[in-house]
Amino acid sequence: MKKVLLSAYACIPNIGSEEATGWLYATTLSQEQMDVHCLTQLKGKDAIDTALASGQWPNLTVHYVTIPDWVEQSYGRGLAGMYFHYLYWQWAASQVARRLDRRRPFDLVHHITYGSIQLGSFMYRLNKPFIFGPVSGGQKSPASLKQYFGGYWRREQMRDWVGAVLERINPAFVNTIKRADRVIVTNSDTYELARRYRRTGDIDKVLDGGIGQSFLPEGPISHEPGRELNALWIGRMLPRKALELTIHALSKVDPSVPIRLTIVGGKGDMVDLVPGYIEKYGVQDRINWVGHVSHNEVKQYLQQADVFFLTSLRDSGPHQLLEAMAYSLPVVTLNLHGQGEIVSDETGIRVPVGSPEQVTTDLAAALTWMWHHPTERQQMGQTAYRFALTQLWDRKVKLFSDNWYPALATAAVQQSVREPEPVELGQFSDYRLG
Repeated sequence: MKKVLLSAYACIPNIGSEEATGWLYATTLSQEQMDVHCLTQLKGKDAIDTALASGQWPNLTVHYVTIPDWVEQSYGRGLAGMYFHYLYWQWAASQVARRLDRRRPFDLVHHITYGSIQLGSFMYRLNKPFIFGPVSGGQKSPASLKQYFGGYWRREQMRDWVGAVLERINPAFVNTIKRADRVIVTNSDTYELARRYRRTGDIDKVLDGGIGQSFLPEGPISHEPGRELNALWIGRMLPRKALELTIHALSKVDPSVPIRLTIVGGKGDMVDLVPGYIEKYGVQDRINWVGHVSHNEVKQYLQQADVFFLTSLRDSGPHQLLEAMAYSLPVVTLNLHGQGEIVSDETGIRVPVGSPEQVTTDLAAALTWMWHHPTERQQMGQTAYRFALTQLWDRKVKLFSDNWYPALATAAVQQSVREPEPVELGQFSDYRLG
């Protein structure tokens, strides 16, 4: 049985986002006849220990890496504080990993979360066969559409600036990109960034996100045409999600086209601005904002919709996009970053990114086309469903266990005969075995 070490800074069951990704990889890989050891933060301990107590994952051991309180407190102090917290934790995790490896050597090491290429990972310090990813981070929001960030555009620029600085000064980034045996990225933007620093060596691309078996409907859904076109938007009210752009485009749809947009989501930095957007663009009679709903209710809205509408300005691959496709919905989106790669001409309409006038006009035209072509949009939805079936989490994780791990495990045999490096735990030695 292969002994695999996962670095999963974010790893908590049942809360979504990167935490869900870390937990999913750890549990799924442990069911593939592997002895999986997962390094993660102490804050997930209660939820993880409760889940492990079920006995469902006997091959998974979780190690909680702790850091000093003053470092923990840095997390909530803006972007710089979050990055510092992450890098410090990664360094601490690498120290714990080296100590664990001395006790019983690992066959290979795999960094899962955070999935940020610029932040990198210190797991290269183990000198073991090493997989980094899937990661993103090469995407940049188009400046031509900065008006939809409102007061948050400066923060978006700061993110890009910090990313550029980290590429030059963060040893975790430079060494990981150069020394990892395999780098896995989620979109072409990140591939191009990785290739600038990794002139030789494997870089593979897998689309971001995935779908769990439990979320799938029993089969493809036939969205029969009705008296109006029901468009659906799902997400958090974050600046980069550009809900204002969605609403602006909706306002340009000719009044003769019967269309209603349902907005699902009630959390995020810009939630208080949504009523103002609706009033500003005069679409009160075309929008149904339902706020935050349960996961089961999301399924109901997906079943009732005709088109999924997404205008994110920076995304490696929105999970809700794949979920909508799993419910046989065609997509209207931007030809940008992850969504531009997930959606094809057979599953939706991708609008090129230019000026606000061009983008909103083209988005409105795409919605209008969907209304006037019910047969074609249903065909797109059926094709989207078939594509979604290729993006199941189980299948994606098997890329690692069936293809990439075996080759690296062979190299691990050769690595294991080397004299291990001395371990200097010092102040980083506070860890617990789950």
